[in-house]
Amino acid sequence: GAVGSDFKIDASYISPNVSVASSIERATRKYGVRILVSQTVVELCSKEIVSKLRIIDKVTIKGSLVPLELSCLDLDFKRVQVEEGADLPIVWNSRYRFKSRHAIEVRKHHLWNDTFSKAHYVMKKDPHFQEMRTHYTVPFLQNFNMGYQNYSQGEWQVARNLLTKTHGMLSEKDGPSGALLRFMETPYQFKAPDWWRGVHALEDEF
Repeated sequence: GAVGSDFKIDASYISPNVSVASSIERATRKYGVRILVSQTVVELCSKEIVSKLRIIDKVTIKGSLVPLELSCLDLDFKRVQVEEGADLPIVWNSRYRFKSRHAIEVRKHHLWNDTFSKAHYVMKKDPHFQEMRTHYTVPFLQNFNMGYQNYSQGEWQVARNLLTKTHGMLSEKDGPSGALLRFMETPYQFKAPDWWRGVHALEDEF
């Protein structure tokens, strides 16, 4: 709920969901990804969206009662060329602002229509999205998934070999592969501890 007083306008909000979301946002830097979502969010997504996500770890997070899988959406934004657009030949005035706001409202209504899935359309048809996915090939994803499964099941020497391979398969080092390798190496030296059940605290250093 809100924390503050009648005299405090910018009230702060504290809840388990806020804590979990904040932890996941910070974790993007640990895993070297830009879009990271929890299992709770994935369960609300369509099959088409889930098919584009990559499970990269399973963790306990302060504020969550159960361990959660973490998934990332792999996109390489550097593959998209930014075009220098010419200035629009429009002199902005109240009339054009009104027309612009109206067009935005119409577009928003269309996007929120239950029969229209903008995310599905983008993932299927948008050329920029397809270009940003180019590096993430089937062999890369298959090798990572095998490495992750071995990591989860405690076969860390096998996981080490597979994740070392995927770490260097892209044009840049793969963040999730590197994060799992660092976790297994220090302090465990790629030998799963006796307590390992495929889950660790997100706060663990790696």
